[in-house]
Amino acid sequence: MDLVGGRVIMVKKPFFEHFNELNKRVFASITVILFVSSIVYINYSQVYQLLITPLKQAGFLTSDLLAFSIYEGFQVKVVNTIFLGFLITLPITIFIVGNFFSPAFEKLTKSKFIFYLLLFLILFYSGVIVAFKSFPIAIEFFLSFNDSNFILRTQSYFQLLFRICLLIGLTFQLPLVVTFLIANNFIKVSLIKNNRRELFIIILILSAIVTPTGDPITLFIFALPLYLLIELAIFIQIKRSKID
Repeated sequence: MDLVGGRVIMVKKPFFEHFNELNKRVFASITVILFVSSIVYINYSQVYQLLITPLKQAGFLTSDLLAFSIYEGFQVKVVNTIFLGFLITLPITIFIVGNFFSPAFEKLTKSKFIFYLLLFLILFYSGVIVAFKSFPIAIEFFLSFNDSNFILRTQSYFQLLFRICLLIGLTFQLPLVVTFLIANNFIKVSLIKNNRRELFIIILILSAIVTPTGDPITLFIFALPLYLLIELAIFIQIKRSKID
């Protein structure tokens, strides 16, 4: 891989040389993740208090979180630390591994690669924050259906929390997809501009599928930022087209 005139040029190499390079990048990414995960593990008591914040905000007694097996506490702790290590190091791991695949896209310059990477990370972490902040509303919604006492398993809580954060973080990539499609002339800006109502309805349907509850508050907390981000992507593309 060579850099010529600000453009990444792919130089043909033997298959096993590419394979070895990919292995090195994957190994480096795993090493970074495990290093950060070990730091999270050491400070897990503070991290745990942060993770159960949605439960506290929903009025749930966190002392009622129970483990169903003798090893479940350790299992949950390890899974949580690795997941958070992956989440924290995501910019580094994507940059390390993504640089290996970037030469495959002939039109992708180094600046464009960094632009799409930053946009992906900003949108992903925004989605994770929205999911985490709105999770107490989801908990209150679920608790409203319980007329009697129930047992909340520790493993179940964290699985639901992480699943929702990941799902909404990935769903927030929709503006990035729109930006990429417009920038590469797969779709026209006018198509989206003339069908804003249909676009908003599609986002509402997508939000209803992704969000854990069916209440309108959580629905709009998720749908409105997503729609505004798409509008921002359209606005940027219009401005860029005028400059060009």
